[in-house]
Amino acid sequence: MTVTMHDVARRSGVSVATVSNVLLGSAPVADATRQRVLAAIDELGYRRNEVARSLKRRTTQTLGVVIPDALNPFNATIAREVERRAHRDGFAVLVAETEHDPATEADQVRALVGRRVDGVIFPAVTAGSAIPAELLDRGVPVVVVSFEGHDPRLGTVHVDEQAAMDRVVEHLAGLGHRRVAFAHSGAHEEWVDVRPQALRRALERCGLAPAELADSATAFCCPNDVVAIALIDALEADGRRVPADVSVVGFDDIPLAAHRRIALTTVRQPAELMGQLAAEMLLSAIAEGRHAAGRVEVETELVVRGSTGPAREAA
Repeated sequence: MTVTMHDVARRSGVSVATVSNVLLGSAPVADATRQRVLAAIDELGYRRNEVARSLKRRTTQTLGVVIPDALNPFNATIAREVERRAHRDGFAVLVAETEHDPATEADQVRALVGRRVDGVIFPAVTAGSAIPAELLDRGVPVVVVSFEGHDPRLGTVHVDEQAAMDRVVEHLAGLGHRRVAFAHSGAHEEWVDVRPQALRRALERCGLAPAELADSATAFCCPNDVVAIALIDALEADGRRVPADVSVVGFDDIPLAAHRRIALTTVRQPAELMGQLAAEMLLSAIAEGRHAAGRVEVETELVVRGSTGPAREAA
């Protein structure tokens, strides 16, 4: 049986990227960790793959992170955690913002390719984007975060959108809400566009249908917390009280959501963990000269705060 770097990493309790750093001397490794890795190599009889070794030497030690909105704290947290994890292995990180625009997205990714990044992480892509597949065809490993990719070469760190929305609807239905609407942001992205479909299915399971008119809704589900907070402001400016007249639910659980003046009920995605997992998955693929080609699902949690309350007709 062939022994791989994954086997060495498991035996020594470190990442594949750390094993690679020990073998290649490409980044500093603590002496105790180095000795543990070397001991595992001896025990398992691991022999370095010279093809992967030569591929590693041609890398630029640089990752790309392509985000739609640098001001969205969820995206910013993903990028920060990727940087932290990558720096431990001596990698630099280039962050590119697309502003939700397909042409800008394509331009930014072309710029990253021109800089010969070793791999790219996407917390979101514009709806129908072919960019990840184009990178994969070029031999560039890609990891997508917070949405599901369909190409088997992709690395994917995602959440169960349907399970999350089922919990939201159960919470709202328990409060007597029968007219629930989805608050579209206008940004057409893969990760956003799944959520209204998940809401519709969740409502159908409770014998309900989405509210056809926003003015008739007693509750709104939002694609993210930034949209939810803006919606609360707009509703209250229009004289509708939250949650006395209308309830609002976000998605992500950014730090501002817990502010007591906002107190947003929301679906918590563990952004820090997701960024770390994405970086680990990509660094391991780069170290072994392959595509990321894996899926990790992380748990979400419905965090109930003060932006949801009994439906007005049920109060």
